[in-house]
Amino acid sequence: MRVREPTSKQRTKRFIRAFDAISVTIAAPIAIVLRDPAMFVGVRSEITLTYWTAGFASGALSLVILHIGRNIGNHISSKEIRSVIVASMATASATALLIFWLDRLDSIPRSLPLIHALVLNTLMLGGRVVAANRSSFVGSFNAPNCKLNCDHALIVGANDFTVSYLKMLDAFNIDRTNLVAILDDNPRLYGRSLLGHPVIAPPHALSRILREYRVHGVEIERLLISANRPPESSSRWKGLVDVCENENVRPSFLSDVLGFQFNVSDVVIPPEAKSAPATGYGALKRGFDFLLSLAIAAALSPLIPIVVLGIVIDMGYPILFWQKRIGYQGQPFLIYKFRTLHPPFDRNGNFVDESRRSSRLGAFLRRTRLDETPQLWNVITGDMSFVGPRPLLPIDQPLATNVRLSVRPGVTGWAQVNGGRLVDPEEKGALDQWYVKNASFWLDLYIIWRTIGIVVLGDDAGQRRSRDPVQAVRVN
Repeated sequence: MRVREPTSKQRTKRFIRAFDAISVTIAAPIAIVLRDPAMFVGVRSEITLTYWTAGFASGALSLVILHIGRNIGNHISSKEIRSVIVASMATASATALLIFWLDRLDSIPRSLPLIHALVLNTLMLGGRVVAANRSSFVGSFNAPNCKLNCDHALIVGANDFTVSYLKMLDAFNIDRTNLVAILDDNPRLYGRSLLGHPVIAPPHALSRILREYRVHGVEIERLLISANRPPESSSRWKGLVDVCENENVRPSFLSDVLGFQFNVSDVVIPPEAKSAPATGYGALKRGFDFLLSLAIAAALSPLIPIVVLGIVIDMGYPILFWQKRIGYQGQPFLIYKFRTLHPPFDRNGNFVDESRRSSRLGAFLRRTRLDETPQLWNVITGDMSFVGPRPLLPIDQPLATNVRLSVRPGVTGWAQVNGGRLVDPEEKGALDQWYVKNASFWLDLYIIWRTIGIVVLGDDAGQRRSRDPVQAVRVN
């Protein structure tokens, strides 16, 4: 039996889908008016109508293929914004290709597709802003006045458990508790919001936060800890619970509220990993990573569609393989690669032997490191760097993680060019620690150069290494 969505959410979806359809219809004419209104008159009107038709068809197809507007809440998520941007670029690109196929873009300005993408992106995002404000405005008349009559609460932890809880409240329009803000240890989240709820401070500042809200006339009655209830002998949350008792605030755990245990990682990140060494190279390295990833993505753009097509033909869907890894400051993220193995099951659901799962294409992608190409996205988004300690699975994290987690993990690293798979975990950890303590622009360039040599000459180039990383290269 299919559970129907709340009526308010269905109305929001219908509004956004209608707005998207209108945006796709009018984006091309608006772009033409902004670029060259004379295209609507004379002999050029025919190509204008052709561009309009191609733009509408490409936009409608993008909305269907990319599932735009299917996962809509009362707040605009970053995932939805990325989807809108991708849909706008895909629509403009497909339209330009169709017109290029017809007359090589001789009859329209070359900048028109770019203006088309910007106009469509603005219209679609504007529709979502209107929908969010409209939902809040209508809800203010239909919902009880919770801002004054219900409990005010804080949530501790900006994790997946919190996201699930907030989405549940949003989906079912539950407003009996006014969630004022979120507390989290990650300083990168301060000033940002999670589904419309601001992340303001670390949990250890709870007493001060409570006093600040009292000054503004807001009494916090409840503290929701986004975690499983710990054993009685555990002291993990004892400090927060003691503050709640002193401040007359009711503490509770989301596992008790929702009635199930949350599957959290057993990896405990030491406090030292929260503070990366402050160097001027950090900002320079982030800019270098961003520009270099864009340049490599542009250079490989003709090759990537061929790789994708080969994977589909040889191994089928999905094209990408992902894993959860532990990254900068102990934050988990998803790392992406192109698939290089056949599925573990055949069409009849039977296990496939490991020796039969490999393919020539997969072996080629691994040898040339082309399977790592999707990690350019991880670099662009800031989850990874080009050079750094390789990210590990949560279960493979060493006991001493404070040094390697103080920098962003890398696509390649000092350990990878000094033995790679030949070094044991303990030695690899020592190499990673040496890199973190000696990181510099010239060292990164040297590692990238060595990595290119390994890709061109094969893994044997990385086996000729020095046991002492300090003697391997003098760059500091």
